[in-house]
Amino acid sequence: MSMLFNILPDSLNERLETNNLILRPYQEGDESDFMRVLQENVDTLNPAFSGRIARVKVLEDARLQMQQLRSDWDNRKTFDFGVWTKANNTYLGDIALKNVDYKIPKAEIGLYFTGWPETKEFVQEALQSILAFAFDSLQLNKVYIRCTTTNKFYGELAKENGFVEEGTLRSDFRGLDSDELHDLTYFGMTRVDFDHKRQQQEQKNSTQLV
Repeated sequence: MSMLFNILPDSLNERLETNNLILRPYQEGDESDFMRVLQENVDTLNPAFSGRIARVKVLEDARLQMQQLRSDWDNRKTFDFGVWTKANNTYLGDIALKNVDYKIPKAEIGLYFTGWPETKEFVQEALQSILAFAFDSLQLNKVYIRCTTTNKFYGELAKENGFVEEGTLRSDFRGLDSDELHDLTYFGMTRVDFDHKRQQQEQKNSTQLV
């Protein structure tokens, strides 16, 4: 049995809610929205999500991709959430915990959203929700985000939300079917960072109530 099963609770809450959003695993009926957001955001999704873009060309591809994501979730390999607005059930994008290292334990946050920067506040809500899921539900000790120059705005968002820029690995990533090498900048958050930021927020909230 995977070591990951040994550190996780028997059951996990698959549906996360914020003030404005619902985050949940994909299910049958989501394939049109899933494919549409990929196709409408190719420029910003490359090269980080070039593999997913290449795999999803028609609706059947989207169904198969979502089935694989469901399987990965059930096997505690990847925790991938689609993100919808509560107000009108609009699909905004995807946020996931992947590349779980069972020994630390730690995981990478991968994310993409349509409509940036207009949707920035929604992205921030989703990020805060996934951080709570990572540290409270999964009991991880660290999460990190990797950014190329194409999606560096997510790195800037990460720093605004308590991540620390840890450095850049030069020529460290190549997209699917591409010869171009990209630099990767890492942004990390430890459990200590998360707890400290949570305490600061609680203190701020208490002060505002006085």
